[in-house]
Amino acid sequence: MRALGVILARGSSKRLPRKNLLPLNGRPLIAYMIGAAGASSLDRVVVSTEDDEIANIARREGGDVPFRRPAVLAEDYAEDCDILLHAHDTVAEQEGRGYDIVVHLQPTTPFVLPETISACAGMLRTTDANLCFAGRKASEPPQWMFVSEPDGTARFLLGDRPVGEEIHTQKLKLPVFPTGAAYAVRTERLRREKTLYVPPFRVVFMDPLRSLDIDEEIDLMLADLVARRNGFTVIEHGRTSAQRSQG
Repeated sequence: MRALGVILARGSSKRLPRKNLLPLNGRPLIAYMIGAAGASSLDRVVVSTEDDEIANIARREGGDVPFRRPAVLAEDYAEDCDILLHAHDTVAEQEGRGYDIVVHLQPTTPFVLPETISACAGMLRTTDANLCFAGRKASEPPQWMFVSEPDGTARFLLGDRPVGEEIHTQKLKLPVFPTGAAYAVRTERLRREKTLYVPPFRVVFMDPLRSLDIDEEIDLMLADLVARRNGFTVIEHGRTSAQRSQG
């Protein structure tokens, strides 16, 4: 089963402008996912962007940018499934054959390891899963969470107050939160259902430090500290600094 990785990197991010190009420990953020995905077992990895600067820097960092994403698929509420299918179908037309698995790869989870990405695709090859995602253990039980209403009141997220075993965290089922690093989905089911979330699901767990997700400036500051203290660097997968500087 062939697997295509698609790194989603639009230029018009709102909460942290131009975040895919912001420096993290001296390298553009997108370089981390390009490196990790390139060193994984995926058959091909491409970058989907509508932005010329992102495309140029992605290529400089070893990324494969064989097309431009249409502007309509770079708008705020564009659906991931449409972006992934556009990437798959464009590459399939260029190559003359398609891929059985598409893997959504998010540059804003920069410390993901190649083996995590490989394991997500591998799970679809060896089980009945239609979706396998990279996830982390969630420390906050949803049974204890509230939502705030416009009038200032609050209510339990799940509707009812915790009762019985739900008041003891050690007896609760393990909550899992997707890190966003990788979602591997069967292409045929993605096309048919128009969503990534096609059960049955499987999860590949990530270490908490490698699960950092960058959406705000403070996230980037924390990630920079974590990278420096833990030696997290871009995985070059065979590329030299001279090749990188030559673009």
